[in-house]
Amino acid sequence: NRETNDAVARACTERGILCNCADAPKDSSFIVPALVEQGNIAIALSTGGASPALARKIREDLETWLGERYTGISELLMRLRPLVLALHHETRQNTTLFRSIVDSPLSEALQRRDRQTCESLLRELLPIELHPYIMELLHDLA
Repeated sequence: NRETNDAVARACTERGILCNCADAPKDSSFIVPALVEQGNIAIALSTGGASPALARKIREDLETWLGERYTGISELLMRLRPLVLALHHETRQNTTLFRSIVDSPLSEALQRRDRQTCESLLRELLPIELHPYIMELLHDLA
């Protein structure tokens, strides 16, 4: 009932209470995005209230496309990040390192569980101080 929903939205606004009006997004104080989760990766999406059905369809398509594609690289980066930060290099240097890893063929090698290629790539990409951690980083991933 539009009249009841308007009254609830007004009452929430007056009391500083968050309110989501699925059928009237402009009256809402927040949205509930469709969420795609795969391992450490979460993608939130919204159609701005225009079509929850479309948001659901896009979410399903993303889930299919994403599959296990980034599971290995995501886990490896989660393991690697504290080691890199512990080196206390400049942020710019860390950013360059992480981007080079993400842009490398490492993700595909992890998907294939090609340990030799993964080790070789990490030896090329990582600072020498982190080479002793390569086996630990790849444990159960390749």
